[in-house]
Amino acid sequence: MERKERKILLYQERNFTAKFDDTFAYLRQNWRVLLKYITYLLLPVSLVQGLAYNGYLEGSMSMAKVGASDVDAVLSLALSMGGVVVTSIVGALLLWSVVYALYHLYLQREDGIAGITGEELRPRLLFCLKRMGLSMLFFIVVGAVVIAVMAGLMVLISPWLAGPLVIALLVVSIPLALFSPVYLLEDDITLIEALKKSLRLGFAHWWGTLAIGLVMGLIVSFAQGLFTTPYYIAIIVKAFLGVQQSSDTMTDSAGYSFLLYLLSVVQSFATYVLSTMVAMSLAMQYGHAAEKEDQVSMQDNIDRFEQL
Repeated sequence: MERKERKILLYQERNFTAKFDDTFAYLRQNWRVLLKYITYLLLPVSLVQGLAYNGYLEGSMSMAKVGASDVDAVLSLALSMGGVVVTSIVGALLLWSVVYALYHLYLQREDGIAGITGEELRPRLLFCLKRMGLSMLFFIVVGAVVIAVMAGLMVLISPWLAGPLVIALLVVSIPLALFSPVYLLEDDITLIEALKKSLRLGFAHWWGTLAIGLVMGLIVSFAQGLFTTPYYIAIIVKAFLGVQQSSDTMTDSAGYSFLLYLLSVVQSFATYVLSTMVAMSLAMQYGHAAEKEDQVSMQDNIDRFEQL
């Protein structure tokens, strides 16, 4: 008889080790489904992002040779840089949306997300995409205002304010790491309410949020290095041979260009796949903080009892 796997609930008090254990337990249970939909959504983005990365590389090398006076080289570099920025934003929006959409359905469905279809996923994915898009616009506007205010204060008062202001931003950014799980996993909450809740829970569990983010970030960065290192080695080889030799070399061939493109696609896609660990660990941190501060699971049990 097949043993039924333990369901990884959201609202549950966890110590530091349990947050990691539950993160990896959920990923181990559902990695096939996660990889399937991440591939559907993020592989096309990675293919375009690879072109942008390579365009930026070629533009940088052209600028190094001809200088900033070449208008075509400057324009090509700017377009490639814009492509990298746009694809990175789209990739982040899709990744966090699909990860949290699948986890929300995992919690709602009796059998988790095993065998889930695209039709079943689509409504929740669209819900998360709308909220992610709205929150991105909100934080871009707020970020621009904050930067403008900081610049004004440094000009009007003193440049020495830069240090304290940057420290204050870093302190606030830790609780804001819980914003995405709050906003994407809760249905009946507005953006401002999610912002307030993430700050309240995040400051109450500031050190725990910092620790889980830092350690998981280090794990992901190490694993990501296994996929990005070949790409950077290939870039260094191309740059070195380009400087050392004026004639055409192996690195100027179509085959080497395709290799660079393939490696850039691999490192982009691997980065998205590995980032699921960060997203899920923050969800576990949010679930712990919400249960610790608000006893959410107890309230849910009371509500269900009243309905029965």
